[in-house]
Amino acid sequence: MNIFVLVLIIPVLLTIVSSGSLYFSFKAKVDESGRYFLLAEFLWLMTLLIVIVMNLQPSLVSTSSFFAISVATLFSEVVILLSIEALTKKIQNRKFIYWIIFVIIYCGFIEYCRYTISPLIPLFFFSIFSICVTSFTYITCKRINSNGLGNNLFIQWITYTEIALTVIHILRLASYFTDTPMVAINPQPLPTIFFSIWLSINLVRYFSYLALRVSWVDPRASSENALNQNLVKLTNEKEQFLQGLMSSNRALGISALANSLAHQLSQPITGITLQTESVKRELLNQGNQEKSVQILDTVTEQLSKVSALVTNLRRLFGGKESEFKPFNLQGACEEALEIIKPTLDSKNISLTRTFTNSPIVFGNPIQIQQVLINIFNNAIDAIDIVEKTKAHDRKIDLIISQDQSFAVIAIEDTGGGISPKIMSAMFELYQSTKSDGLGIGLWLCKAIIDKHHGSITASNQPSGGAIIEIRLPLAN
Repeated sequence: MNIFVLVLIIPVLLTIVSSGSLYFSFKAKVDESGRYFLLAEFLWLMTLLIVIVMNLQPSLVSTSSFFAISVATLFSEVVILLSIEALTKKIQNRKFIYWIIFVIIYCGFIEYCRYTISPLIPLFFFSIFSICVTSFTYITCKRINSNGLGNNLFIQWITYTEIALTVIHILRLASYFTDTPMVAINPQPLPTIFFSIWLSINLVRYFSYLALRVSWVDPRASSENALNQNLVKLTNEKEQFLQGLMSSNRALGISALANSLAHQLSQPITGITLQTESVKRELLNQGNQEKSVQILDTVTEQLSKVSALVTNLRRLFGGKESEFKPFNLQGACEEALEIIKPTLDSKNISLTRTFTNSPIVFGNPIQIQQVLINIFNNAIDAIDIVEKTKAHDRKIDLIISQDQSFAVIAIEDTGGGISPKIMSAMFELYQSTKSDGLGIGLWLCKAIIDKHHGSITASNQPSGGAIIEIRLPLAN
């Protein structure tokens, strides 16, 4: 067998593998650049197969076979150029058609020259055309500076292959003026080595393109495929993370503002309380002022509630308590409810407390309160979403109990429940059903509970609504 045929078999197989990988990775939904590239590989494969057949069966060497090789080879170079251009801009169909017409006419001219001037003259025109196209492809690669491609490693590799191919074509053009022209039909040892290098460079270019599609996501259509699915996921997570950072930055500003306001409010509240007590004592000394004293008692009671709320806000937003210690879970829940209660009242949502035990758990009360507030806010949002909900159905139940080793907090609401589609992933990062949600809240809740060596689970009630259950280890 002709040694050159053996050399060609390897690129044939590798071309089938690379084109098949690209096609099936995109699940037949190949974008414009991918379609041009697949066409280039098909034309390249057709060229290799024709050359193999012509070397095995010299009787099949004819004008039509030479014409087919010329069209397939030259047009494959053109389509590679179009594929690179399509990475950053849309290619007009008429441009593609013009190239087809030009290549066919040019190859017809080459074959005319073969039989009217010299059998080797096509080598000259073939090389000139290839030098021009690979040079244009090189320039196109170098000019790419958009869609995140400017610094892509594999675009640089494709650029290097275009340089190498241009050099190869220049050498082939030079061989036209020597006694050893680089022809693909029954080549001598030197041309065989030359074509082996040429084939290798083309294969490097093809696999560099595949690597490009693995390492790059087109921002114009970042659809996921088997090649770039991991990168698409990381890119989306990065965007969500940046949004989360911006939201966290806002939250930190609100936290600092709340802490400052709580600090500023605590002093006047204390002053008002002292003044109220002073007035109360004077009224008691005067006698017959029971009604006024009762009013002042009511004022003092309300001020105590406001003072407790301010204290809870300072503790919640102060962020100074990070150590774990035994604390009363019921007391921590009551403090969190003082913060939530104004929202419940404004939305006409009733709250039912059922405390069968008053367990002492080991952990950080502020962090547990953050978890409770987050879950209560989700329950409030779920109840608001349900349309035409009757007033007596708008309620949240808080149940605290314990078993031998764990304290159990159950929060039940009358919202629409949890969709089965997100049930298994609702505590994962960036999972949210809200249009403006970041998908961080429940993930953070789970992270906090995990840090406390507890568990948090979600389920739906048979009658509708969701149940969030938290289990925390009891203090020894």
